[in-house]
Amino acid sequence: MLYPAELPGPKPPEAGWTNALRAGKAFSMNFRAAHRRRKRFWRFAVRTCTGLALAAQALAFSLPAMAGCGAASGTVQIAGVDERLDVVLSDGRIVRFGGLEAPGGDVEAARQAREFLGARLTGRSAELDLIARETDRWGRVVADLLLPVDSGPPEESAAAALLARGYARVRPEFETRDCANERLAIEDEARRAGLGIWRDPDYAVIPSSDLAKLLQHDGQFVVIEGRVRRVGFGRSRLYLDLVPRGGPTIVISRKLEPAFARLGHPVGALAGQTIRARGTLDDRLGPRLEVSEPAMIEFPRRSDAQGADKPRP
Repeated sequence: MLYPAELPGPKPPEAGWTNALRAGKAFSMNFRAAHRRRKRFWRFAVRTCTGLALAAQALAFSLPAMAGCGAASGTVQIAGVDERLDVVLSDGRIVRFGGLEAPGGDVEAARQAREFLGARLTGRSAELDLIARETDRWGRVVADLLLPVDSGPPEESAAAALLARGYARVRPEFETRDCANERLAIEDEARRAGLGIWRDPDYAVIPSSDLAKLLQHDGQFVVIEGRVRRVGFGRSRLYLDLVPRGGPTIVISRKLEPAFARLGHPVGALAGQTIRARGTLDDRLGPRLEVSEPAMIEFPRRSDAQGADKPRP
């Protein structure tokens, strides 16, 4: 029997096979080296981008507060402050602070807020920062006022000053979306310190389990905190039922669903989470609160969140 090595005919050149194997091995080594270089490049790119992002964030926090809330539109002279905390300008225009809820029902709180604001603004010049291009339905300019401080820039926001002293609450609007989180943080500090209206239990955050207190605030601006018992899905709205059964319902327009998802809080996954919602309470169909802006719902992280009741069947 003839074995393959002894078969007649031309034999394969050993040198040719050896060269091919060496070339394949070299190609494999070059491929691995290229792969290592690509991994090193992406690691460098990720570290660089992360560093740039952190630097940008630090720069943003170092800028004057409320910088992104309005557009500068010149210097104005302030004539006075009325009982609604609207500011009267010397040219006759009236400025409403966009995105703020002034103390309305409490006469004493409203008086203190007016005196505080009047002492800071009346007779002074300020920069008018327009928040909305058009006036509201009552012809008021929707804006903020920036006052120069003694040491020079940055200028102080009148809206931020009201929140920091506890003389107003945040009422999110579309036009104030860019500064809503900053304002909520300022409001939270004043609430924790018990300043201004936060000394009054009537303005306190209402637990969703306190149905009696909720009924007392029908038609008023409230802040409710509680655990989501169930999420309901409608054609145009989403419903967050808070504990206990029969408690308040937070109604969210479905067009806001992508915004909550981008914030890391998809509405469909909120069951069991504690939320804090703000807006006007409507008790015609049971206590309900309509949400028109993502900032109207907060997600407190502390374990002792007020109103964080355990769901009941």
